[in-house]
Amino acid sequence: MAGQIPKNSVWSAMAYTPPRGRCNHKTSMLAPACPCLRFMLHPVKAATSFECDGCNHHASFHSLENPSEDAVLKKWAQQEADDKEPTTTTKKRKLITQGAAPADDDYIEELVFGTASSTKAKQVRKKKDTSSG
Repeated sequence: MAGQIPKNSVWSAMAYTPPRGRCNHKTSMLAPACPCLRFMLHPVKAATSFECDGCNHHASFHSLENPSEDAVLKKWAQQEADDKEPTTTTKKRKLITQGAAPADDDYIEELVFGTASSTKAKQVRKKKDTSSG
């Protein structure tokens, strides 16, 4: 892979970074360009050669950057960053997941099911409403 330069290779000895783009080799002005879309670095050949493992053309014919690959990598990085952000939770979910005190069980039941099963639930609700307001 072009991102991983093998140790003791021509690339690391010369402090070069392998190209990542498509091959621009053309035999003539009218001939189409080489169909190779990405420079491929063979780990065994990398010690002595600058040739692409895909098309056997010299690395100098390949573009250094690959915009399509960069776009995919950027998209993946953005998705990872979005996955790491905490999601906002509702009051009901927080009460349920954090584990409420035994006195609040009826209040949670009222929030979840929408009904108060006892007078204690009404008292807890009044207590919550006055403390928050």
